[in-house]
This record gives sequence, C-alpha cells and structure tokens, in this order.
Amino acid sequence: MGAIEELAYGVLFPVLLNLVLPDPVIKFLDRGGKALLFGETGEEYKTGIMSPARRAAESIEAWQRATSAARARAGGLIAALDADISAVYRLQGLAPDLPSLPEAQMMSVAELERAVERVAIAATDMGVTMFLSPTADVVETGNVWLEGRTLGTNIDLVSRLVAAYVRGCQRGGIVSALKHFPGNPHLSAHPAISADAVVSLNLNEFETYLPPFASGIVAGAEAVMMSPAIYSAVKPNVAGSISKDLIELLRATLGFRGLVMTCDLDHPATMGARGLPETAVRALVAGADLLLISPKGVDQIPEIVAAITTAVQDKKLGEDRLRAAAQIVSAMAKRPPARPDDQ
Repeated sequence: MGAIEELAYGVLFPVLLNLVLPDPVIKFLDRGGKALLFGETGEEYKTGIMSPARRAAESIEAWQRATSAARARAGGLIAALDADISAVYRLQGLAPDLPSLPEAQMMSVAELERAVERVAIAATDMGVTMFLSPTADVVETGNVWLEGRTLGTNIDLVSRLVAAYVRGCQRGGIVSALKHFPGNPHLSAHPAISADAVVSLNLNEFETYLPPFASGIVAGAEAVMMSPAIYSAVKPNVAGSISKDLIELLRATLGFRGLVMTCDLDHPATMGARGLPETAVRALVAGADLLLISPKGVDQIPEIVAAITTAVQDKKLGEDRLRAAAQIVSAMAKRPPARPDDQ
C-alpha cells in the first residue's frame, strides 16, 4: 500500500452500529484509518431512545474492549458518538443522564457545564474521545430534519447553551464537534431522503444564525460538522459538506482552525447524481478533513480510497490538501484518552 492510500484511509470516518468490529472496519484500521463513529439505528435516531436489546447487550466493559481494540489497531483513535441534549444520546443507561431540554434551558451556565462534564468523564472511561454535539442550529417551524432536535429558538440562549456544553466537554476530557454548519434554519426537505433539501437563505441572512457556532468556537470547540443540505447562497448550489465557500466562511469569518468534518456523504442532498467516491474527493477539495461514511457506504471504502488516490495522481486533489487533512485527524487520534485529573 502506498503512502497516498494510507493518507486516504486516514481521512475517512465510518459508522458502526454496534460494538463489534466487522472485517471491513478491521481492514480500514489496519490500513491507516484513525476514526470511528459508534452510531445507532434509524429508529434509535428517530426516537432518541436506545433499544432495549442494545441496552441489554452493551456495557461499560464492552465499550472499553471495543475502543481499546480499535485504538490498538489504528495506533490512536478518534472514538466518537452522539450525545445530544434534545436528540440522540448514545450512552443512554451507561453514563449519567444528560438534562432534558427544559432542564438545560433553566440551568445556570455553571450547572450545565457540570452536567456535561459528568457525562464526558464517564465517556472517557469507556475510551470515547469525541461527542458529535452540541447542535448549534436554530431552526424555524416545519424543519422536517431538525425540528425538536435542537437547543431552542432563541439565538442568545442557544449560544449560551452551546458554549456551556463545549466547556463541559473540555473539563471532562472530550472533544466537542459543533453541528451542522452553517445552520439549517429553513429546509425544504430531509437531506437524508431527498436530493432537493435546500436552505434558501442568502449569506447576509445567515449572519443571524451564526452566533451559536461562533460561541462554541470561542469556547474551544475543536471540530465542526458541515451540513448535508444544499445551500442556494453559494455557487454552485451544493451541500455544506462539499462547499468550498461555506468551509471558507467557517475558517475566515469565524476564525475556526480545528477539524472540519462532513455529515454522511451518501445523503442524497449531498451526493446528488454523483457516486460516493467522487463525493468524497469533492469534500476534500472543498476543505473538509474527515469524511463521514454511513454503514451503507462502509463496503465502498476501498473504492473511496482508490478515487482519492487517483485524484491526487491526476492533480484534481492536491497532495498537500490530503496530507493536511490526514495530519489534523491523526494528531487528534493520537492524543492519549483524556482524564480530568490530567488537565
């Protein structure tokens, strides 16, 4: 395997639905993969409730075995999961409860920080290093994807909650990833279902919805997830995950210097008429560092790696761009699992 191929494996972020490492994921880790998302089923995502079967099968010890085995193969690992106050909480029943949304909205900043810190400490004990949380989107009524899954509708309040969540993660030794930049206040359809999921605001209108992201970045968020929806504010009209203009907005306007990740690249709104390998190349060219690959796409990892390698060889993707993405992922993966006593 060549050096470029190893770098290509190092920018992919496949999803697992349980704590068993299947053969394709083992090969991924052995060939340079550095990140895994421990996800949930579609029903669990929809309801926000982990199934009785999962809660019966998973334990703290099982998490420790899975993350340790993956870390040993990869030589360092970003082990991520969802820990949302108002949506999916992957460690339900294994770690302290997150507050409900009404509880979080009534808490002082210090109280919310402590609540999140307790969850983060428990997660680090299981080998987890990153939460794909908090959600910084502020949405309007009728958003078929995110309505009921955010921290509120008041931008100032959401900004405070986002910052408190990020600081709680830091105190507990967890990297927090803000999502879904640049926000999805209005959305015409569900991006995981429809290729016509469009956010039809111009860039000036987006300024109203950026403060929660800015607040999280100032608080120390080290990762940001781009939106899978299409944005009419940029030309060409493409999804946030593959938009050079929107990633530049994050970098230049908000001053973000951390890791930029995509949402699921096989969402129809992101992929459009392209295949997953081509979409992955476009995300890297746009400036993304870590590419989320859903369970449906895990078997295509070798094809994605081949497409990235060919793109570098054909000068469609700069080797420096790929190397920079792989380096920021690797640096985060190689940090030893954090412990609050070490901070």
